[in-house]
Amino acid sequence: MNRSSLLAALADGRARLEQALAALSAEQMLERVDGDWTRKDVVAHLEAWERRVVDLLAALRSGHPPTDRGDTDAMNAGFHAASRDRSLDDVRAGERDAYGAMITAIEGASDEELFDGGHFGWTEGDPLAEWFRGNGDEHVDEHLAQLRAP
Repeated sequence: MNRSSLLAALADGRARLEQALAALSAEQMLERVDGDWTRKDVVAHLEAWERRVVDLLAALRSGHPPTDRGDTDAMNAGFHAASRDRSLDDVRAGERDAYGAMITAIEGASDEELFDGGHFGWTEGDPLAEWFRGNGDEHVDEHLAQLRAP
């Protein structure tokens, strides 16, 4: 993987997300799709993880990596609680902004930061580019079934 293929993969995931969302009405966005989660909540969830990977890069650069690495369920519950009362327009705008921040972070990162698995010890040998994919296009793909109109 290189910067061009990373950005292309994220752009492809973005296109899949936008296509799914374009097919939904505002009412469909507010329908429950998984427990008490609505499609709007799923988009807010994607936003939270996109922001988290941008924040992760900044934290790793500063030498202060996150300490909550292992409890994904607790983080998801916290993200959901923090965003459940946001408006649909705010969630959509926030997610677009978070995606843009991911792209900006990638464009401003060095090749070593993105592709050298040993550059940041916190990633335990995984290149940070994989974290961007996991919180970008791959994460979108995990949730597309929830977002697609019935």
